[in-house]
Amino acid sequence: MAVLRRLAPTVLKLALAGIIVFFVLRNVPLKMADIESFLAHASLRFYSSMAVFSFFLMLQAGIWVLIVNAAGEESGKLRNGVKLPMLDGLRIFIDSQFGKYLPGGFWNYAGRVVLASRAGVSMNAQLAAIIYENVLLVSAALCYALILLVSLDIAPAVCIFGVFVLFALAYVYYDKGSAAIRSLFVRASRWKLLQRFIARLSPLRGTESNVGPAEAGLSRNRFFGYLACFLGSHFIMGIAFWMLTNSFERGHIGLWYAAGTFATSWLLGLFSPLPGGLGVREGFLVYFLSLKLGAETALYISVIARLWNIMAEVLFWLVVRTFGQLTRRVRTYDEA
Repeated sequence: MAVLRRLAPTVLKLALAGIIVFFVLRNVPLKMADIESFLAHASLRFYSSMAVFSFFLMLQAGIWVLIVNAAGEESGKLRNGVKLPMLDGLRIFIDSQFGKYLPGGFWNYAGRVVLASRAGVSMNAQLAAIIYENVLLVSAALCYALILLVSLDIAPAVCIFGVFVLFALAYVYYDKGSAAIRSLFVRASRWKLLQRFIARLSPLRGTESNVGPAEAGLSRNRFFGYLACFLGSHFIMGIAFWMLTNSFERGHIGLWYAAGTFATSWLLGLFSPLPGGLGVREGFLVYFLSLKLGAETALYISVIARLWNIMAEVLFWLVVRTFGQLTRRVRTYDEA
């Protein structure tokens, strides 16, 4: 019986890893033989674009770590005043990121909550970070989507000026707006469903059973500073996708068009009932790319883009794990 108890955690971890790998591979719309053939003949530009996209994912994870720590400072509930280290935060982010491919579409956030709680991050800071992260992500993606719509003459150019005005108003009235939103958080924290969820997580080390999201938040300068960070990271994402589309030598699209196409497809993919926006994102990638490259090339790129995305996430995971192992060895050597 004692042996079973010792083996149970390992078996559960292996089973969970197997389930995640199964659903990740299921999200790739290619047969294994086709994948091997493509990767064997892929150009250096394809792998370079994948590395750039992996760097974009690292930037997103780093911004999340900054938001978590900032929200913890606002609530005054960082454990012993210690912030979440950047390397630990990157590891938590990418370890939980693959959960998005599981049915439900929320397992990446659930995994992030569990892992961050074990690291001692307060639940207040985590819930606030999830909300702020998604608001900022959508806001940044909307800006690039608007650029795409203007370039296609779907939206008038004056809309861009309207966005600047909207951001200016949001900056001026940020304190009042955030106070109103925090009052909604207070009401939401009283929901029995949320309280039960937190109660189940409360045995985890560093997790509080009481939730007061209104206590955690971001100041005005930090909010718009992180918005600027997301706008910059989305530009890196655009560069990566631009490099990908042009690596097949089947036509060329502009950098801003590539950034707007990928951001818009990601936004619309949020409405997909399938994990990772499967189907919807590819469909809109085909639509926007076909306007410049033709339907056949657009379909080809949309299929490869899913594989490209997953490979970039795996590369991110490998880099973080490798760096973590090297750091541990250096610490062990210094202690010896």
